Amino acid sequence: MAEMTGMQIKERLERDLGFEANRARLLTEAAASSEIATYWMRKGLEEQDEKTYLGLAKAAMVAGLAGRQKLSELIYALNFGATKRGLLEEVILEISAIVFEHQKTINLSRNRASCVNAHLNILDPERSLPQVYSAYLDSDELKKFVSRSNLLLKKVVTSAPEFVLWVKSAHELLAEISGGEQSENGDGDNAESSSKKGLISRKAITTYYKQWELFSLEKLGPVFSIEIKEDDASPLTARLNSLEEGASRTWTTMLGDITEAKSSAVFQKRANAVTERGTISSASRHLDNYDLEINGRPLKIQLSSRTSEDTVNQFVKAMKAQFLVYAGKGPFNVSLQSGGSIVTVSLLSASKTDLKKIEEILLQLI
Repeated sequence: MAEMTGMQIKERLERDLGFEANRARLLTEAAASSEIATYWMRKGLEEQDEKTYLGLAKAAMVAGLAGRQKLSELIYALNFGATKRGLLEEVILEISAIVFEHQKTINLSRNRASCVNAHLNILDPERSLPQVYSAYLDSDELKKFVSRSNLLLKKVVTSAPEFVLWVKSAHELLAEISGGEQSENGDGDNAESSSKKGLISRKAITTYYKQWELFSLEKLGPVFSIEIKEDDASPLTARLNSLEEGASRTWTTMLGDITEAKSSAVFQKRANAVTERGTISSASRHLDNYDLEINGRPLKIQLSSRTSEDTVNQFVKAMKAQFLVYAGKGPFNVSLQSGGSIVTVSLLSASKTDLKKIEEILLQLI
């Protein structure tokens, strides 16, 4: 009969989450690279080496404007005989369309990782739990939740029912810490309490549980004789298994995907950004770099000359959103590109209190 402590379960899930994220990245990049090579040949363009196709795939897979800018720069830098600007932009857009389906897989991976990491953070009572939530809880509340987290880690799980209960208990702890359960009641006092404490919205907390539960059951269910049928597995698992089995789109399918992607509102928004390439490239050439410190930790800031207070306000919102899924370890990196403005910040082992300091520094620098 299987026997694991809560700490062992947590550590195993952490390893599996990292492995799955890496697997998703490598499989999608390999598939996208192969499909770009096929596209390149069918388009009648001058053949490139595998490294170039992989570089294009990696650039196209990067989220946001930074990825679109990088892809554009790589395409424009290649000497493949396409001298007309219209053809160059067409290639950029069509490669973006090819990779669009693989970006969905990466987005599934990131969403799942965010939900699972939120639970793993509250199972780190010595560091992540107090680091993330100390600003939202008083000292007595924090001690109570730290104590419950430690109990979950010490719990010895020996059966399927006990494992399912452990997974549910970990989520209940997250829901209470985040204020998710209070906000479900809908009365004014509880709603106010949730707005002060909550890092996860009332609507999102159910999704967090579903992702956490399914991930836990997929990865460790078999250890406790819990069988997950293929139809019950997450969409991400199905996609990754298909990619690992070597499934790839035919040229005909890719053409259909290009046509379909070009008609979607999301893709049109991305396509419009291609026309902004010159503006962003110009901004990136006029960046001011600042090497500062916060409590002995290096703070690196880049600002373009056109950065305004409104842009800083947008950046602060993005920074706070990024902090919600930050594990509290390693560099905390945030970047925003809006119109002709660029703001990037990097800080090691960032905490909640650092965010306000960064905002004040940015406002002093513009």
